[in-house]
Amino acid sequence: MINPGRLNQRIKIYKTGVGYDEYGEPLDIKELVHECWSSVKNKSGTEQFKSVTPFSKVVTSFLIRYTKKNIDTTMKIEFKGEEYNIIYVDNYNFSNEWIEITAEKVM
Repeated sequence: MINPGRLNQRIKIYKTGVGYDEYGEPLDIKELVHECWSSVKNKSGTEQFKSVTPFSKVVTSFLIRYTKKNIDTTMKIEFKGEEYNIIYVDNYNFSNEWIEITAEKVM
């Protein structure tokens, strides 16, 4: 059982597209897919070791309420002004109640 009170951090999930300015220079365009409250937890060293993730990377787990919006690994998360690349999306315990997103901080 997950306490909904733990969802105390605001995150934005977005996808990036490519557009061009008036001079033909490429622009990265952010398109908001979902904005929600989340429980945020950094993975411990042991969890990173088990997942064969190098320790120099910051890997974070975001737990959100289930949404029918299709969230995938091509998207990014914005949290406290930092950007994270989504590396794994899991329908938590196949419950259709929670989604756990594992993401890596962009350095």
